[in-house]
Amino acid sequence: MEQIYLGKTGNGELYPLHVGHYVVPGGNSYGPFVRDYYVLHAIHSGKGVLINQNGSHEVSAGEMFLIRPGELTTYVADENDPYEYVWIAFSGSRARQFDDMPDVLNTPEEMYAKLYEHVINGEKSTDPYTALLYEMMYSLFKESSTEEQEEIITEVHRYIKYNYAENITVSRLAARFGFERSYLYRLFKARYGVGPKEYLTRVRLEKAKWLLSRGFSVSECAFMVGYSDAFTFSKAYKKFHGISPSFEH
Repeated sequence: MEQIYLGKTGNGELYPLHVGHYVVPGGNSYGPFVRDYYVLHAIHSGKGVLINQNGSHEVSAGEMFLIRPGELTTYVADENDPYEYVWIAFSGSRARQFDDMPDVLNTPEEMYAKLYEHVINGEKSTDPYTALLYEMMYSLFKESSTEEQEEIITEVHRYIKYNYAENITVSRLAARFGFERSYLYRLFKARYGVGPKEYLTRVRLEKAKWLLSRGFSVSECAFMVGYSDAFTFSKAYKKFHGISPSFEH
């Protein structure tokens, strides 16, 4: 592992603390650990898993994963295809804008190339890294405005409401609407009070209750609201409504 300490020499808004490069042994785990600054890890090759309060996230070459202050995180390299990455740790008053970013992001190619080159060449001046942080922040935040995100989340909500019988997963929703999985969850829950998976369950089981009241069988209801089998449907129905669907007839 190669690490370069830069020190707190920024202007207070956004400044780098240290950078580094690591070729990780297969299966190597780091954490659980809590930091008091932000860290972006940019994956050069290989893959692994980031584990934080939002769950488990697969990361691979061409992606970055973000660690925020106060978060308990662990990251684990794949056993057969471990990752190699460079990182930049930073702080400052403007760094808080990263709080609303996804846990895993696509790496802006030009920004990554600059970071990788600086670190591999042993650059110790803070100026190139500070400039890079501002470039990176602009590149990441310009991708979608708050208003655009609100419109997309409304579309996600509408899609679930009218397509609940389809084979919907959070991962498929994220891919369909152009969000990282955990970021979609965070935005959706902030807007509607529940995650997209919980909302899908609610829509399905409220619709199932209505169908049962119209005389449809448990098996028919399970199929019509998107469950693959009556047993899984019945278990979910009882947990949600407090009564077995067989007693609703």
